[in-house]
Amino acid sequence: MTVLYLIFCLMVTAATQAAYFSQQPQDQVVVAGQSVTLPCVIVGYRGMVQWTKDGLALGGERDLPGWTRYSLMGDPLSGEHSLLIDSAELADDAVYECQATQAALRSHRAKLTVLVPPSDPVVEGGPVVRLKAHTAHNLTCKASGAKPAAEITWYRDGEVMESAIYSKTLMEDGKRESAVSMLPISP
Repeated sequence: MTVLYLIFCLMVTAATQAAYFSQQPQDQVVVAGQSVTLPCVIVGYRGMVQWTKDGLALGGERDLPGWTRYSLMGDPLSGEHSLLIDSAELADDAVYECQATQAALRSHRAKLTVLVPPSDPVVEGGPVVRLKAHTAHNLTCKASGAKPAAEITWYRDGEVMESAIYSKTLMEDGKRESAVSMLPISP
């Protein structure tokens, strides 16, 4: 009778220990082209684990078919289900969540911010701009396709020109920006 009671107590104790996250994804920032890992470790759980991207389920397989640069890393028997994103792109800029579906567990939501360097800055009419003496002119420099927008600084003989007028506009993809800086000069 004592042996049965002991087995019953062990079964009840094991059943009442709920699964929990020992590691959850956190907000991260990565430069486009770099790889990034979003950690997810679930203790006491052996069921299916999936990741979501902006609420869309990526699937339950370790290699995530249809997502060629995404895979789950770690030992699933140890509860490791970290998401590896190889060579991050602007399309990976999203909110991610790790889910243990059968235990109804959801991790913290983690925002992955993908930074995109700007195109090379271009001075309109450059590289050499010919101007007429004593005639006002606006030198214009553009740098586009960046996230966040490029900062543009003008220098003359090593000193920063403070009179530049800076503006930025959101590109059609809703994530990258173009920056323009006009420097009024009177040669």
